[in-house]
Amino acid sequence: MKKNSIYIFLLSACLLTACHDEAKKQPRQDEKKTEQVENNDVRSTPMPDFSLPDMNGNPTSAMEYVAKNKITIIDFWASWCGPCRAEMPNVVALYEANKDKGLGIIGVSLDNNAEAWKTAVKEMNMNWLQVSDLKGWDCEAAKLFGIESIPFTLIVNKEGHLLAFNLRGEQLKEFISQKLSE
Repeated sequence: MKKNSIYIFLLSACLLTACHDEAKKQPRQDEKKTEQVENNDVRSTPMPDFSLPDMNGNPTSAMEYVAKNKITIIDFWASWCGPCRAEMPNVVALYEANKDKGLGIIGVSLDNNAEAWKTAVKEMNMNWLQVSDLKGWDCEAAKLFGIESIPFTLIVNKEGHLLAFNLRGEQLKEFISQKLSE
């Protein structure tokens, strides 16, 4: 049952690449696909909840955080991921411009080194909720959603319904601006 709701939630999600398993050291260079879910096609099944430790080690429920925001970006990333780090200034600017309008972000790190994770968060001014179980690609949330490459984003409403996925840069900015103004 749990697996079925995950498949329904991520129906038609094409998980293509940027960063790959750190041990392989070679990211795939496949073409990236992004998709938005039309308003009348918002998934009726809310995302499955997950709980991971925040930067202080406190267990944090994703759905509790999602419910506090009009829209939440769930951003799967890692400190060692070059494309993740390259995209982060866009995400920081987006968050700073929209945090008071109802935008929340959950950074889900696929790091396995706490010091590298925390240093990257500080260096890149990622001033939103950060969580990680420090299991790398075995991260429980990444496995829950079938994440095979990063950076990868899920955009959900306050009920946890999928609005869009794998948006970055200008596409992400435009989508968030549109949704927050509705």
